[in-house]
Amino acid sequence: MREAELHIKGMHCESCAVDIKETLETTAGVFRADVTYGGKTANVAYDDAVVQEKTLIKKIQDLGYDATTGDGSQSSEATA
Repeated sequence: MREAELHIKGMHCESCAVDIKETLETTAGVFRADVTYGGKTANVAYDDAVVQEKTLIKKIQDLGYDATTGDGSQSSEATA
């Protein structure tokens, strides 16, 4: 199990955080997603054998928000 802290831009209300949380939690391989509107973050526990961090970021982006890893990159996963 891995954990990722993702920074999210574009949330306008608590409902935005709920939408992101529900989307992440219904993604295969995700065990837990804690999304905070005030902190503009998502802390996600996931199985990296099933889902990659870049996929989590893409799921958030598909909802219309900008998401980056804690270091500010779009994904911290190494590309082969």
